Amino acid sequence: MYKRENDKWEIVGVKDVVRGTILGVVLSSLMRAFGITIEITLGMMMLIPFTMLLVSINPKWGCFAYVIPFTFVIGEVLKIFGHDFEIFQMPYEKFIIFIGFLHLVEGILVIRCGDELVRDIPVFHNNKIIRGQLLKKFWPVPLIIFVGNDGINPTFIPLYAILGYMDVVKYGTPKMKAQSMGSVIMVYGMAIIFLGELVYGGFVPVFIGLLLMPIGHEFMFLINYIPEKKPVVKSVKKASIEI
Repeated sequence: MYKRENDKWEIVGVKDVVRGTILGVVLSSLMRAFGITIEITLGMMMLIPFTMLLVSINPKWGCFAYVIPFTFVIGEVLKIFGHDFEIFQMPYEKFIIFIGFLHLVEGILVIRCGDELVRDIPVFHNNKIIRGQLLKKFWPVPLIIFVGNDGINPTFIPLYAILGYMDVVKYGTPKMKAQSMGSVIMVYGMAIIFLGELVYGGFVPVFIGLLLMPIGHEFMFLINYIPEKKPVVKSVKKASIEI
């Protein structure tokens, strides 16, 4: 991924691995502090084909904010028809908190370094082609999932999560865009963590929490479509655009 996007991919890749590793350790510690112990089951393997299915329809649906609610809905529909499969019995309330933490980490990374890789691209704006800027970043984040209900001697399962951010800048600067959207992602993450705690405490039904998660995610995209105060439109120079 890095080699395709930037000539200095080795340096960028190492920096992002270090950043992701540090935040992954912090995230794992926070999950442990919040008592998030996830029981790894065979049913969780169903998340892989569901993720691939949703990505094939729309890449953004590969986020767990969509995959987890989709899995829950499939399980509930099957229950209606008298098929209660054990593989769909997952700790959905813990997944909500987990997804909130992932977006919190992603927001921090986007604010700090979301504008590092910038490339000029042609963008359609007001019935003409202008020069836009593409932001694209990936961060491998190692996680330590604490498995089992034994709080004294849990089992540790190392996993990797790949956090990605891609955006197009038409107005302002890449730094402004990364900071504004990173802040939105952080707020979303904190809101989902709070929502997950309410679900985990029994104050909010699980299906409500799972429903609000993708709705909030879509709301982030709507915010991203709102233009800045004053658009800075640049004419296209053929030599400046790499297609």
